[in-house]
Amino acid sequence: MPRPMSLMEPNSIESPVRRLRVVPDFFAKADEMRAVFDERMRRERSRGPESFIWDYWHVPGQYTYLRTFGDRYFPEPLGRAFLSRLRAWGRDVLGCGAITPPWLSYYIEGCVQELHADVPHGPWAYVFSLTRWEDRRFSGGETELLSPETLEFWRHFSPDEGLEAHHLVERVPAAFNQLTVFDARIPHAVRAVHGTHDPLDSRVVLHGWFEYPELTVSDDIGGERALVSLKLATGQLARRLQGANPVTGVVTVRVEFGGDGHVREARVLSDTLVSTAGDGPPSATVLEDVTDALRGLRLPGAAEGSWAIVPVRLAAGHCSP
Repeated sequence: MPRPMSLMEPNSIESPVRRLRVVPDFFAKADEMRAVFDERMRRERSRGPESFIWDYWHVPGQYTYLRTFGDRYFPEPLGRAFLSRLRAWGRDVLGCGAITPPWLSYYIEGCVQELHADVPHGPWAYVFSLTRWEDRRFSGGETELLSPETLEFWRHFSPDEGLEAHHLVERVPAAFNQLTVFDARIPHAVRAVHGTHDPLDSRVVLHGWFEYPELTVSDDIGGERALVSLKLATGQLARRLQGANPVTGVVTVRVEFGGDGHVREARVLSDTLVSTAGDGPPSATVLEDVTDALRGLRLPGAAEGSWAIVPVRLAAGHCSP
């Protein structure tokens, strides 16, 4: 059965994102964002209107925490800079350049998110922490994801090994200025916070989702003719992958072109492919089919170094670019 997974280390930057990515020191102005929260939460500031914008979000047996609109909370230049950083990272690393507006939430005594999955919202969930994690006086607050072995429990079951919580889940601490991104379909939770009633000593995070990716191209891709060629090619790719019936998920590939219009590189940025049948084709086969097809592209008029990010979405036997 699985090895303990109590703390996820950051994945290699060079490898495609497949399940979870943890990025420390994500935003250069994280201290400024935290300072805004601290200033507004101090008791002497409690008469200002900015202190009365919090919604106590409570769904019995599922969610309990306080939240507000994260894209409206911070001064406009600071909030815009964070969202620009997040979108650019999503485009370059995940192939997903659009996000849902973030929630800003804080967790004090008894606040929790029980296990759930964010299937309708987007392929990737994000959590950006403004928590003073190293100085906290509370317990809990980690993000928990069911481990791959738990999601395929009987395939990995051993009657000779005992199991405890750290064998069944991955726990990601909410370290300050850390971005955590994970496959939103994975059942996940936030461990209940205990030991603090003070917002200044609480779990503070911005969270939301990356939206499903769309075809994205550089400005020098070669005009309308090149775009038509690219769309035709991705349509052919979709039809080619119709046979990948038991595989579901999203793949994004960055395709770079030389000055002659030929593909110089086709590199998988992220994929969430999983088999929905025990005997389904491995995701590696699908990825190979995708990259092989894209390497055969030629875009007349494409400039040296021009690029495209091509998404392919597979679900229950249906494929769409």
